[in-house]
Amino acid sequence: MLAPTPFYSKPQIFLVDDDEDDRFLFLDAVTELRNDLEFREFADGETLMATLSNTSNPPDAIFLDLNLPKRSGIECLDYLRTALGDKFTKVFIISTSSSDLMIETTRDKGANLYIRKSENFTQLRDLIKIALQQIHSSAIVPYYLNQLVEE
Repeated sequence: MLAPTPFYSKPQIFLVDDDEDDRFLFLDAVTELRNDLEFREFADGETLMATLSNTSNPPDAIFLDLNLPKRSGIECLDYLRTALGDKFTKVFIISTSSSDLMIETTRDKGANLYIRKSENFTQLRDLIKIALQQIHSSAIVPYYLNQLVEE
C-alpha cells in the first residue's frame, strides 16, 4: 500500500478525464478557487494507474471521470481502493451521468463524493469548491454533491 502524502506539502490533485474541454474548465475552476495546489491531469485511466504504481506519494484527491479510454473509471476506482485503501486519497467521481445505479455503484466501491458535471461554470466551480474543502475534512456532505447546488 502506498504511503500518505505528507500533511505539510501542497495538496496534490489529479484529474482523470478524456475530454480536453472538461479538463480545461476544471483547471480554470480550480485555479480560480485555489492557487496552492499541485495539479496533474490524465486523459485515460491506464496512465493514471501506471503513474500511481510508480509513486510512493499518492495524491490527496483524484477527480475521476467514469467514461475513460483504456481503463474505465470503475476499473480505476477498484484499483485505487485496492492500492491506496480508503483513508489516504479521496476519490471524487465527476461524470455526466446522474444514473442512480452508477451513483450507488461508485459509493459502494469506495468513492468519497459524486459530482455530475454541469455546463454552468459557476455551478461546476461551486461543486469543485465543496469537494476541495473535503480533502482534509471529516464534515458530512451528501455523497451526490449536486444536491447542494441549485441547477
